[in-house]
Amino acid sequence: MYRWQQVKTMRADGDSIKKIARALKISKNTVRKYLRDPNPPQFNPREYPRELDKHRQEIDKMLAKKYIGTRVYKELTKQGYQGSLSSVHRFLQAIKEGDERSELATTRVETPPGRQMQYDWKVWSLPVGGQPLQIYLHETVLAYSRKKHYSFSLTITAQDVMRAIADAIQFFGGVAPELVIDNPKQMVITHTRDGIVHYTEDFLKFCGLYGIQPEACQNYRARTKGKAERPFYYVQEQFLRGLEVDNLQEFEIGLANFRDEYNCRPHSTLKEPPEERFKRERDYLRAVAPVEPTIVYPREHKRVSNDGYISCDGNLYPVPMRLCLRTVWVESFYGRMFKVYDEKGALICEKEVCLRRQSERPVHPEHEEMNRMYQEKKAGARSALVIRFELAFGEAGCSYITGLRDQAGPNLYWHLKEILQYQELYGSEAVASAIKECLSFGAYHKNSVRRLLDGKKLQAPVEFNPAAVNYPRVNIKRTLSCYSREVLFGE
Repeated sequence: MYRWQQVKTMRADGDSIKKIARALKISKNTVRKYLRDPNPPQFNPREYPRELDKHRQEIDKMLAKKYIGTRVYKELTKQGYQGSLSSVHRFLQAIKEGDERSELATTRVETPPGRQMQYDWKVWSLPVGGQPLQIYLHETVLAYSRKKHYSFSLTITAQDVMRAIADAIQFFGGVAPELVIDNPKQMVITHTRDGIVHYTEDFLKFCGLYGIQPEACQNYRARTKGKAERPFYYVQEQFLRGLEVDNLQEFEIGLANFRDEYNCRPHSTLKEPPEERFKRERDYLRAVAPVEPTIVYPREHKRVSNDGYISCDGNLYPVPMRLCLRTVWVESFYGRMFKVYDEKGALICEKEVCLRRQSERPVHPEHEEMNRMYQEKKAGARSALVIRFELAFGEAGCSYITGLRDQAGPNLYWHLKEILQYQELYGSEAVASAIKECLSFGAYHKNSVRRLLDGKKLQAPVEFNPAAVNYPRVNIKRTLSCYSREVLFGE
């Protein structure tokens, strides 16, 4: 290149071919060749034929059978190959690199407005309240405008995936007829190399209700859904990495703010915010009729315990006490919360999922009120019993209650009830006299009263006269048709 440049320069200065040849110590023919060719000289490496090129067809057949390098070398030596094993390994490595480059070759496809959606999820360990918690971040994106919707769950069931897509459709205000997805077991059962896909029945039912045509991307080729795959790196580095929250509500608010910020920023490839492009895409989305949730998201039945709790994933959750020993239906939402319905399908309550294993039974909100009412009722019954005793036996009864309280303690009310029942057998005057006598020598026990009463005459029982009872008149007449018997033909 230097000689060519010098020849061109000296010729431009007016030097003759002979002078140039002597100065550069090259032949005059070389000078003439450089002057005739306007293009600079190029180095063309000499290509040597490789002996293994002659056996390329046999090598391809052996590679199709998954032969390793030493086996290929062994078979080639039988066919007359005289090269080394290292040459075979270099040849096979070159073939492998060429196949990898072909595999990585990617073509970009831009879809028209309202034509395609893409969905994917990502697993992330999020510190919540100082403890790591595994979450699943769901992303749904419109292929044309790149407008995105994010949601997250604590589980990754088929219902979680379908609910994330349904929430995105509601967020977009319409649905695109084509949905590009990966090949997870929640949606795809099998996907063969020839492109035959076997979807799950639940996912096909979901797609049918929303009018979606699913498109599973090629196995181990996630770039097929590149509009959803690549942006996960952005949300990971710009939002998730280094994030710590006190609770999931804080994370949900932050994720919604990040989503809105992302949709309003200029896209790095399109040079336009997704929200602006969505204005042109909105009218192309297809409207969706309301879908009954019970058709898509099955509910699990639970038995309420006799103390008003249901068990979910090993933790207990209180429900209204009126449902004790009844069956309720539980619907999970992203593994973060669940709704409880009664047997008729009416919503009873919503519960946040307890993130940690419970160490003790949670307090039931109705138990404290019921216990308070029970204690008030019991105290009222005892107070009424004391009042009855005082009214029946006057000042002596009050003094007897004071002594009985010191002697009997918690059994005070049982003694009072038993002594009051003595009135039915012996009469009030006899019982009052026995109580006064017990007070004189300090005997505070219902048996002491009973011993004093045993020697007295029992009160005559009240005779019962059925004729004196005024019963309501009832018409008990009936017609003879009540006694008719149906006779079958042939009897």
